[in-house]
Amino acid sequence: MKSSDIALIERLADAAGAAIRPYYRAEFGLESKGDATPVTLADRAAEAAIRALLERECPADGILGEEYGAVREGASRQWVIDPIDGTTSFVAGRPIFGTLIALMEEGWPVLGLIDQPILNERWVGAAGRGTTLNGKPVRTRACPDLKEAILASTGPNI
Repeated sequence: MKSSDIALIERLADAAGAAIRPYYRAEFGLESKGDATPVTLADRAAEAAIRALLERECPADGILGEEYGAVREGASRQWVIDPIDGTTSFVAGRPIFGTLIALMEEGWPVLGLIDQPILNERWVGAAGRGTTLNGKPVRTRACPDLKEAILASTGPNI
């Protein structure tokens, strides 16, 4: 994994966070998409900011975004974007939402980022490298048996 791609994904998250923060706990223009899921001005602004940076820096790469669809679907490198994962939490004023960005090469995920722009927490995982939280290495807790594992989720069914 190239260090330049890791630096780029961090800049993409910075751009998304800058687009999201002005809408947090402010007027955010809530609408429903065709599938009845919520979308806000912040979702659209964040994805637009990410796309603008990608178009300038990686014009041959494909982009698949939740709000604006796909471009260059046949490209060997594809950026996958969910500008606000947890829009319901965002709308409720809860800070537990995040921007998700991934890079796929030849159909395989090689780089991924979760950024929580209000909590200032950022996880980055890259093929061949360990995962980091705010630039520091992280790892899972040692667990000798699956029944001792701890699982946490914000999903309604868990």
